[in-house]
Amino acid sequence: MLNLIGIDYQSLRFSTDHSGHDVDQYLAGNEKLVMPEVVNILLSHNPNTFDRAAELGIDLTLAGHTHGGEFEFIHRGVSLTRIETRYISGWFEKPGGQLYVNRGIGTTGFPIRFSSRPEITVVELVRRI
Repeated sequence: MLNLIGIDYQSLRFSTDHSGHDVDQYLAGNEKLVMPEVVNILLSHNPNTFDRAAELGIDLTLAGHTHGGEFEFIHRGVSLTRIETRYISGWFEKPGGQLYVNRGIGTTGFPIRFSSRPEITVVELVRRI
């Protein structure tokens, strides 16, 4: 059995973990959607929900929003998107949950990307026995 949870865009300006950041504000009111003893999957536009999702016991969060950094300078990993989130693209794990951030196929503003190829991801869920 799977519990698939979809939420509206969650936004807290410049919301990376820092002193005074109240991660509890993310997913506020959605705690009741998590089902114990069931695989919980969260579809969230914004990857910053991941920290709170893991705290709530959501097994997998699938997100986007960042376009993979869209404009990465000098070498991979240097992006203005890091001001907003540390979850730019790819796979992340922490106790309580896992996150995949898709780079997507679109752009923001100018229709151009630097060092961040578009992607369409296929996720295969496999039951462990």
